[in-house]
Amino acid sequence: MIAEITHTCSPRYGIKKVFNPYFRIRILFFICFCLPTSSFVAAQTFNVDSMILWVNAHPRNDSAKIHIMHRISYMLSETDTKKSFEYYERVSILSDSLHFTYGKALASINLGILLSSAGNYESSTKAFFNAIDLAEACSAYRVKAVALNNIGENFASLRDFDKCRNYATQAIDINGSVKAWRGVAINYELLHRCDLEQGLYDQARLNLDKGMPFAIEANENYILSQFYLGYGKLNAIYHQKDSADFYFNKAMTTARQTGDLRNEYQVYLAEAKYLSYIPVHDKIVLLGKAMQLANQTQFAEGRVKAAEQLSSVYDLLNRKDSSMFYYRIYRSVADSLFSENNRRNTIVNESEWMIKRKELENSNLKQLTAAQKKQIASKDILLFSVGIGFLLTLLVAFLLYKSIQGKKIKDESEYKQKIAETEMQALRAQMNPHFFFNSLNSIENFIMQNEKKLASDYLNKFARFIRSILDSSSNELIELNKDIESLQLYIDLEQLRFNSKFSFCCDVDPMLTHGEYYVPSLLVQPFLENAIIHGIGPSDREDLKISLRVRLHLSMIHYIIEDNGIGREQSRAYNELNKPFHKSVGMKITQDRINIFNQDSSTSNCVKIIDLYDEERKPVGTRIEFAIKLVSYANDQSHIG
Repeated sequence: MIAEITHTCSPRYGIKKVFNPYFRIRILFFICFCLPTSSFVAAQTFNVDSMILWVNAHPRNDSAKIHIMHRISYMLSETDTKKSFEYYERVSILSDSLHFTYGKALASINLGILLSSAGNYESSTKAFFNAIDLAEACSAYRVKAVALNNIGENFASLRDFDKCRNYATQAIDINGSVKAWRGVAINYELLHRCDLEQGLYDQARLNLDKGMPFAIEANENYILSQFYLGYGKLNAIYHQKDSADFYFNKAMTTARQTGDLRNEYQVYLAEAKYLSYIPVHDKIVLLGKAMQLANQTQFAEGRVKAAEQLSSVYDLLNRKDSSMFYYRIYRSVADSLFSENNRRNTIVNESEWMIKRKELENSNLKQLTAAQKKQIASKDILLFSVGIGFLLTLLVAFLLYKSIQGKKIKDESEYKQKIAETEMQALRAQMNPHFFFNSLNSIENFIMQNEKKLASDYLNKFARFIRSILDSSSNELIELNKDIESLQLYIDLEQLRFNSKFSFCCDVDPMLTHGEYYVPSLLVQPFLENAIIHGIGPSDREDLKISLRVRLHLSMIHYIIEDNGIGREQSRAYNELNKPFHKSVGMKITQDRINIFNQDSSTSNCVKIIDLYDEERKPVGTRIEFAIKLVSYANDQSHIG
């Protein structure tokens, strides 16, 4: 069994990630990933010892320490379960004290693996479900995929192969979306084992063939050994002796290169079970080695399978005492591991978790709707509170300046204050009360016209858009892909409100979609809103459209927003006639945000607004261009289990 664990340890924060500048951590990762294969077993021991030394010497209780202790817990899970559990507890306690949700998710993963090895599938599955909830809370999709795969492993052990396939398939979808090829390989290997156990040999080989390219891409002996073992079993089933021997030997060699005791156990067990031509006494030797490894790694399910085969082999030799001895071992462990009660409780845990999630989703939707209505009704109170908070912040900044009496601290304080002020104005500009009012009116109109599906779709998108605004308001930066998703939600709402009057095209540089880039949240939204309200809205054309292009060039992210509306000159005339008292501040606020993000205090215009004309010099729209710089973050991100 491959107990999958996260190989990339933390959510992606950086535009260009810079590893934690601790020299000993760099040495540690050189040992883990850069040593030749022939020396990996020795390096692995040194790796654990080095990590323990680093943890003991590391003075700070931070995310780097959590990541390393998590890695230690996982690496000891098959050789020293007591010590592995000790480090799991340290990860859990420290993550709780730091309110580090990602660390809590990792701790739940390790707990689930330890409980699964001990045969406590009910508690193990509960731990993995908890890991899913925590992973979703911090957008750690890779961790969620790991938990799903390991739930599938538990159901496979309980011989509920349909549920196992369901969870493994979900994990494949997530791993594929984040390009976690190691995880994809592990998921296909699990599907192959389900097929093999049910005698679906053609389907088993198909899943092995699908997963093998990803296993080769991952280039990890632990995974390759499992795939070689799978091919060995299938060749043995079809009585292809030479091929079976070749793959079994290859599986054993790769397992021993990295000291994977569980994989060695699997090879011994498979050779005894599937190689029908070997003498019975040789099978006893193989099964004895398998039993020894199962005991050594405290692998409860492994002891059951080895004992069951040993009982059968001794029965063939008519050695009743030995057969009965191993049969008692088999029954004593199997009755607790694979009992109907254990299987039922695991399924009950799954059902309770799903019901809880559904209730939580409904509750969140109701709370969000109520919060939106309350927010609109209490706008004045909110603005007053914000004003008081802003004045208090100014007072604190002034007192800090007076106490320190340093020009450098003064400049930093003023600069941070300017960021806070601009971001506050930007949030208020984004959460335009007219937009809320119009959106709620649109929902009401759909309901009045009995357009229930349109009303539901609109409300769903409206709630998701508001949720994205609220989530991003507490963070200085968000992922570029999430920012594009929020913009698309805003465009969808406006298209519904304007009866699909215009089309929208978003073209993002592939380098940006495949990289790890962060940007200020909803920086583009005011420009899109300006294009819709002042360019598209008053126009009578039928082919109205807005385009957004995002490009990476010379360490800058370039944005180009273009519309074919009425143009700025006609828009000014239209507003003077229809909205004489309207005053827009969104463009000024956004320009300030761009200057602050680029750390440019210049008052020069960083946003280019270009009027578009046709060959007859008639206005045909407007183009807006601006750029923001890339920022590198020195995060303490490390590779873990």
